Amino acid sequence: MSDLLTTHRAVFSDCGLYRYLLEHDYGRSGPVISLGMVNPSDANEEKNDPTMTKVDGFAYRLGASKTVVWNLCALVNKDVRALAHATDPIGPDNDAHIAQAINGADIHIVAWGPTTKLPKALRTRWRSVVDVLHKAGAKPMCWGIAKDGQPRHPLMVAYATPLISWSAPHE
Repeated sequence: MSDLLTTHRAVFSDCGLYRYLLEHDYGRSGPVISLGMVNPSDANEEKNDPTMTKVDGFAYRLGASKTVVWNLCALVNKDVRALAHATDPIGPDNDAHIAQAINGADIHIVAWGPTTKLPKALRTRWRSVVDVLHKAGAKPMCWGIAKDGQPRHPLMVAYATPLISWSAPHE
């Protein structure tokens, strides 16, 4: 699917610690997808990681023109456990970039997986992102729901998995 991509663009903080957005433009017409996950790995404007390869496959099947990926926490690290030791795992400009991605999209997919993998202090971070979605009038979709009510991560589902409506769980 990478041969379909015409443009990769990443938005990093000046210090390089945070990746706020990762855009894949497929060079065709169709809906723009806003996709929220947990934290960025090492995918950037030059290379994919396994998650982004899977995301591209889903986007292709949905007929998307572009996918704009944002994360609950913008700190770049392959290991989600590293968020526990960071001074600011969310990133100073993350919420503004999330709002930008959501406001510019047609389909809004949330896919951060179970929050139990996050440090306790970050397990409710998703709530502020849900507020941004609601303020934009966005209706979040997902590829299934985990046991804790959170949206499943793309690596955990098959391509045949349909998008369904997602509502924030009541705790």
